Amino acid sequence: MSDDHPLDILIIKLGALGDVINTLPLAVRLKSRLQAKIHWLVAPLSYPIMSRHPAVDHTILFDKTNWKSSLPDVKRQIRSRRFDLVLDLQRILKSGALCMFANGRRRIGFDRKRCKEMTWLFPFERIPAADPSSHMLLQYLEFADYLGIRETRVEWGLSGSLVRPAFLPAPYVVLNIGATKPANKWTIPGFSSLAEQIESRFRLSCVMTGGREDMEMARQIEDRSAAGLTNLAGRTTLDELKDVLQHAEAVITCDTGPMHLAVALGKKVVALFGPSDHQRTGPFRGHVIRKAVHCAPCNRKTCENPICMNRITPEDVMKHLTLVLDHITVREGL
Repeated sequence: MSDDHPLDILIIKLGALGDVINTLPLAVRLKSRLQAKIHWLVAPLSYPIMSRHPAVDHTILFDKTNWKSSLPDVKRQIRSRRFDLVLDLQRILKSGALCMFANGRRRIGFDRKRCKEMTWLFPFERIPAADPSSHMLLQYLEFADYLGIRETRVEWGLSGSLVRPAFLPAPYVVLNIGATKPANKWTIPGFSSLAEQIESRFRLSCVMTGGREDMEMARQIEDRSAAGLTNLAGRTTLDELKDVLQHAEAVITCDTGPMHLAVALGKKVVALFGPSDHQRTGPFRGHVIRKAVHCAPCNRKTCENPICMNRITPEDVMKHLTLVLDHITVREGL
């Protein structure tokens, strides 16, 4: 390529928020080291972050819930430009088909062992086989390694507002109570007691976050707890959530997208894990609490008796929180 023609790279990553957040360091590395123009095919949930990210030059929105109207525009956009590289980071049939349809010089995907839905049959270049149990963020960075861009620094390029929103207390800890998979959720009594202990020991307020589906759980935690909680579950946009996380002293969270967002923002994270494999999909940086039970990790979405989560106690969380809040004086005698 000529010096005056930057590489055009199309990233196909339509997954959940956490998956997209874990892919950002790859985009940042490609942008900074290759001076490339990064195009990203993304789903609606992650669009607000991707559309304004400094490493992403162009976002292409694909709404699978309304694919009949969305797909023609997506096809037009990925066919009208000649991409130097098209990276299939989703490794499913849908992303593979979109990768094939894109007007690309080179198409690159995961090795056969890590492909899903038989997408190894697509005629892509394949990155070398590697450990499928390593953290997903590192697996995405293998694409940079394959392109000859090797470095140890990991950057997400994300930040929230410099000014704390007026509706937030100060200082505070975020309790992110939600999880897309019900089996990943912690208990109402656990969060309720934890909020009381945080307020008593650290003199910190607690701010609850979660999706609209978590509003009833948040209400029950609020009713049960004697702590003065700020309940924002179901009441924030993604941009607002980013600002809430940005100004927190720490984030206590289940396995869900905002956990990865908090990590990307450089926050102190304490993650509660049960069904999921924290070494593969846990916080890239932070503390993980998990109990040794015979059935975990099982990666189940639902569970009638989630003992792996139920056995986590508020006292377990407080031990880790004391470590991450070492700059805050603990009340004597507590």
